[in-house]
Amino acid sequence: MTTKQSVGYHSIVAALTPGSITQPATVRAANVAAKLHSEVTLAHVMTNQQDAATEKQTAEVIARLSRDFSEIVGIKSTQGDWLEIIRLADEVSGDLIVLDQPVYRAIHPLLTIKNQDVCDHGECDALVVNVSDATIDNAPKDYQHIVVAADLNDQGLMTIYKAVRMAKRYQARLTLLNIIEMTGPENKEVEENSKKMRLRGLEAFTAIIEGIKVEKAVVVTKEPIDQAICQFTREQGADLTVIGSHKYKGLCVILGKKAENVTHNSHSDVLIVHE
Repeated sequence: MTTKQSVGYHSIVAALTPGSITQPATVRAANVAAKLHSEVTLAHVMTNQQDAATEKQTAEVIARLSRDFSEIVGIKSTQGDWLEIIRLADEVSGDLIVLDQPVYRAIHPLLTIKNQDVCDHGECDALVVNVSDATIDNAPKDYQHIVVAADLNDQGLMTIYKAVRMAKRYQARLTLLNIIEMTGPENKEVEENSKKMRLRGLEAFTAIIEGIKVEKAVVVTKEPIDQAICQFTREQGADLTVIGSHKYKGLCVILGKKAENVTHNSHSDVLIVHE
């Protein structure tokens, strides 16, 4: 796993949030870039005509961000709806788009309507910032506990690769989570046997990971998988949840059912990886 260079992020695009002084997405993007030795481009999408006061405030925020975070290497501005961020990301070969909750809520319905037209682009992932403990004056706390919920197959490998790289860079605790969704009548013996089999699978996956201790957890539940993920990460105090999406790519990774539900209900930031 450690030999895969493609699992890092080299060009991070941060969505500038209109009217926000704190800019949690940009501040987190700069934090991630500092850990991964990558660069950040600000995406300034003007969805309506701005008055002089708003333009001045935005210019001041951009200038301050650029001054305080050396990871920010440029800004791309455009007028239109929020889907313009996809084009801006493509211009800089963005491989990670970082959004805060207000921008996520604005983009999501647009993607739902137009996904056939906009989803066939790039291979970027999406990081949705749910925890805004940072401001322009105060850098966000480094991630302390990363939980990756991935399938134990070839598709899930990329999600695990990226979680491992993030955990190494942050020197964070890493938990590999697998959910077993049970149906039918309760059967403790079947549940225990299923859990043991999954744990053996997790052992095989983690045996080839070098340079970091990986905790393993199997949860048996009758709840939907996304609910079980959110409950586990909340109970464990995780501050970053990593999940995969193989149905969609580009920014449309946020449209997957699991991605939607985890992002909406998570108490942590959520990194959605295109598998």
